[in-house]
Order: sequence, then C-alpha cells, then structure tokens
Amino acid sequence: MPLEQIHEQLHLRHPKRSFVQYRLDKPGFITPIGHHLSTAMRYTCLIRSISSAGAVLSINKALTLPENFYLEIHGIRDEIPCTEFKREGEELVVRFNMFLDVDFLNIVLGRQGETHDA
Repeated sequence: MPLEQIHEQLHLRHPKRSFVQYRLDKPGFITPIGHHLSTAMRYTCLIRSISSAGAVLSINKALTLPENFYLEIHGIRDEIPCTEFKREGEELVVRFNMFLDVDFLNIVLGRQGETHDA
C-alpha cells in the first residue's frame, strides 16, 4: 500500500502509535499554502485512503503543486497541512504535518461514536 513507507519511517520514532490505513474514496480539495483564503487556487482531488499520518490522493497528473499545501475533506471544513511524499502519475502520497487526532479521523471515516487508543 502506498502509505506503508511513511508508516514505517514514523513507527520507528513513534512505536506506540497506530498507523492503520483506511480506504476512503471521498472528494477533497487541495489549496496551496498562502492561498488558503482564496478559492481561486483550490483544486479538486479524490482521497483514496487515509491514516493518522497521511493520505493517498488522486489528482490531475498535469496539475503542478507546491511541496506543501492544505487538504480539505469534502463536508469537513478543517484544513490539514500536508507535504508531498511521492507522486506517480495521478497518484499523490502525502504526509500530514501533524498526526490526525483519533476522534477527527473517526469523523472523517463516518465513525463519530467510536474511540480507539492511539
């Protein structure tokens, strides 16, 4: 799975944290840093999978993005700061600049009532 490299690197520094990758297939938006107050620089994407550490996105392969940007998940107004990890064609693997909170991840996954130890 595309996020395995990120998870392996982070697990060495955070051995008690869980890095489970969840299939999501939900629309999202990419906004370059510095343009997050403008909708003119907002690009659509499909969030294929997500974990507390990163995500796999499908984007237009002709789209040029900066290394750092914000990811917004459709229906959730929070912006997640990201850094590009790897890009091949339409697939973009990103690392989140901070781990997602378990409760926030559960909201993203549609599991509002569940809690897990991270």
